[in-house]
Amino acid sequence: MQHPNERIAPAVLRALQIIREQIHPYQLAWYDAGEGQADPLDDSEWERLRMRTLKPVPDRSAFLILDGASMEVDDLRVHYRGLHAFPSPWPKQENAVSVLYVRLPTAFLVERGADRVHALALELAAELPFNSGYVDFALCSDGFRLGEALNLIRPRYPGVHLALDRARLHMNTCVEGVHWMNFLGEPVLGKLGGVPGLRAHLALPGITLQEMSGERVLITLGDQPEAGDVEAGQTLPLHRALARLLEPHLYRSDMDDLYPTTEEILRWERRFLD
Repeated sequence: MQHPNERIAPAVLRALQIIREQIHPYQLAWYDAGEGQADPLDDSEWERLRMRTLKPVPDRSAFLILDGASMEVDDLRVHYRGLHAFPSPWPKQENAVSVLYVRLPTAFLVERGADRVHALALELAAELPFNSGYVDFALCSDGFRLGEALNLIRPRYPGVHLALDRARLHMNTCVEGVHWMNFLGEPVLGKLGGVPGLRAHLALPGITLQEMSGERVLITLGDQPEAGDVEAGQTLPLHRALARLLEPHLYRSDMDDLYPTTEEILRWERRFLD
């Protein structure tokens, strides 16, 4: 989201309240208290964190990390960073954006079904003035173990998204790959000819376009996220069609210098194009 925290914090907090109310019996149980310490998240701490997000320290970005009970990579996580100013006044931060990252455990999808995940994601996205966003079946890893994680899904499961365990903070207006649910706003949507342009290029059975307010759209590929099992003959033609359309606007990991980027990861990001 190319907006400062001051503008989007109320919307982000509304989205987080929706999550807290609708994911039971799962719950956000811990918050990052700084310096590697996690403290229990009760109602009083949640209210304090809300106020800190609405009114952070002057000239500082808002920052939230909330975790599920186990604090493991397959559990709940929320990571929000809201820029105190946009564009960022700091040198070498020209690609910085405000980001909300939400991770649900796979069990939520299994137990509630893809329709429930789809509805929840759409409800959250309706609150947010996004430039882009996505929902997908993901294998999450910290940045230093991305290579190990990639080996678990390559070459058999191209439909699985290889994701960090945190939000990407330096995407500018790039789109982070092709997914089951693809949320597009400006400027990319305009560069593609708006919704009429999308309809002209994506007139394929299984692709659904849903217009949203504020010049935004949701592109959904199929009824549920697909792992794309190569051994079962799944070729993911809808993903490939959208990837060809989005290619000039897709994110490349070398924009983010926090973790090392390998040729294998860059090739994986182009798996629907090459």
